Amino acid sequence: MNTAVFSQLDSFLESQLEHWPQARKAFDDLKDVMVRKVPGTDIVLQYNPARISSTTARTKPGEIAARPCFLCAGNRPAQQTAVDLGNGFELTVNPYPILRNHLCVISRSHRPQRFADCCQATLDIAAVLPEDHIILYNGPHSGASAPDHLHMQIGLADGIPLVEWLKGHFPEIPQSPATVRPLGFPVTVLSNPDCRSMTDCLDAMPKAPDEYEPRFNLLAMNHQGRVICAVIPRTFHRPSCYYSTDSRLRLVSPGAIDMFGLLITPRKQDFDSLDAAQVERIYSQVTPSRPRIRVGIMSGTDIRFTLNGTFRFNGTPVTGEHGVSLQDGRLAWMGGFHDSITLIPDCSESTFTLEDVTIGSNFHWQRRERQTFPGALQFIADSGTIHAINAVDIEDYLTSVISSEMKATAAPEFLKAHAVISRSWVMAQLRPGPEESEAGQTAAQDRIIRWYDHDQHHLFDVCADDHCQRYQGLTRVISEAARKAVSDTCGQVLLYEGRLCDARFSKCCGGMTEQFETCWQDRHVPYLVPVSDPFCGQADADTLRSSLNGYDLETPDWYRWTRHYSAEELSELIARKTGIGFGTVIGLKPLKRGPSGRIFELEVQGTERSVIFGKELEIRRILSGTHLLSSAFEVECEHDADGNVVAFTLHGSGWGHGVGLCQIGAARMGSLGYTYREILEHYYPGTETGKAY
Repeated sequence: MNTAVFSQLDSFLESQLEHWPQARKAFDDLKDVMVRKVPGTDIVLQYNPARISSTTARTKPGEIAARPCFLCAGNRPAQQTAVDLGNGFELTVNPYPILRNHLCVISRSHRPQRFADCCQATLDIAAVLPEDHIILYNGPHSGASAPDHLHMQIGLADGIPLVEWLKGHFPEIPQSPATVRPLGFPVTVLSNPDCRSMTDCLDAMPKAPDEYEPRFNLLAMNHQGRVICAVIPRTFHRPSCYYSTDSRLRLVSPGAIDMFGLLITPRKQDFDSLDAAQVERIYSQVTPSRPRIRVGIMSGTDIRFTLNGTFRFNGTPVTGEHGVSLQDGRLAWMGGFHDSITLIPDCSESTFTLEDVTIGSNFHWQRRERQTFPGALQFIADSGTIHAINAVDIEDYLTSVISSEMKATAAPEFLKAHAVISRSWVMAQLRPGPEESEAGQTAAQDRIIRWYDHDQHHLFDVCADDHCQRYQGLTRVISEAARKAVSDTCGQVLLYEGRLCDARFSKCCGGMTEQFETCWQDRHVPYLVPVSDPFCGQADADTLRSSLNGYDLETPDWYRWTRHYSAEELSELIARKTGIGFGTVIGLKPLKRGPSGRIFELEVQGTERSVIFGKELEIRRILSGTHLLSSAFEVECEHDADGNVVAFTLHGSGWGHGVGLCQIGAARMGSLGYTYREILEHYYPGTETGKAY
């Protein structure tokens, strides 16, 4: 390889810029870019509007195929010349620089981004680079704006936090690979690696079934005669804020340099507004870090709580019984007024207890409980209400979820299956893509179609009740089996064609699961399809006692059930729930059903008007004081001697929307000896498990 040019990078760059005014302006502008350190972190933000094209680059296969490759020699600007490096690579100037001396090493042939094809070249170049420069690699699904053309990048490394950390800790870096967390997420460091040790490192990382290499970013540099490589595993290319369509939008698309701690923001509003919490969330969403979940536990104007152990408020130790109230829109607590209160536990044994937490909100089992939680406690005042939020490690969160959704004494393999789907579901809420689901409606005078999806909350990631998934703290964790189920599946999620599954579940399908589009948008989800399920009808008394919490056992007729209304009762109920006067209801006419028999369009016929309602949860809502068990029912009308409808009996099956895993059926499968993978394969056909962290 021609390495002489790497000892003269300044002169090489200057000779190129002499004949390329556009690139010279970009490098001149780089001298004036704004940077700031994010308080409370080691992350540095760079405001660089010229990078908007790279940040918003379309990287889906169809989009790539539709545009000319801008790295191929025939498509480059005429002013962009190249130096042949040998071994099939050439050196060019990067016309959209982030770093000083920002260059590209490009394959002379058009071939996909694949590290195996440039590993030796990367190490050879790193060995001869000046010590103030780095060479970096973006994986094809980890920030590469041209994943169809093999390339690396070179640049001056001043101001990059990870480089500064590596140099500062250089004497401590061992010869063998070591994992460190200097920026809050895992980084694997290798000293003087060869291609074999690099391959071993990458082979140990999870890989999606349809991808040819793991997702990662890589940095290599020469320091004191030794080549140091840093490999950062990735899970997703872009964080959820990139796809937001509201005020949560942050146009951040992390590539290698961002992952080295220099976060590029092409929009000034993002540069100005990003804070430590938002930056932490961005990195947690694109790396295999164990996320912390922000759970909305309860709200009110006066909340009583107890700190069981020592917590810290702005560094001050606090413990014991407390109350926080709302006064003039601010939080009144301990003689002061605050916009927010964050209480951090001193150790993992410190917990907090909240009084009068509502569970089963608006359902027939609604009640209040005293509940205890691990992790940090935050109070936020918003729109005249205090919100109590628990920031907790995802694995601790899941231990409570699987003990709250079901019972900690259920069959161990069922608890494992539930841990995997609950982990998948909550991570899907943290990392939604452009097809994320939202609640919606279609309303007209004679047609009201509504669906209620798990749209994201404004102040926290998920709530603690049935609207998301039940999280009732340590109160429900009464068995080590729950902790073991979460530990045994640590980091495991459900994947379909390599992508994270939005793993829905319900209490009882009634004999067949339902398809996604019956309950939510008219969009087919290939792993949320009808599955024949004989197991929920076979659940015996022992399975139910070990698998259901007490408030669920109060509902005895979940598999087959009936509800009886007089015409007068039903007319009053529907008028109260809908705000529409039907006169006397004289008919309930199912118009559309899903494969499981769940109705998703129902015509309510009255003496004064008729209206079509959907989808399934809206139907359940208007036919019950709380929520009807399911929309899988047949309608029986009772008539008087004159032929007038005087009563309705609904003959139903199942409990819940029926999509995805049937909790009671899966509990029965666990008691019959099925493994958790067999349970998941039964309810989510075509899926497989993979590691998210």
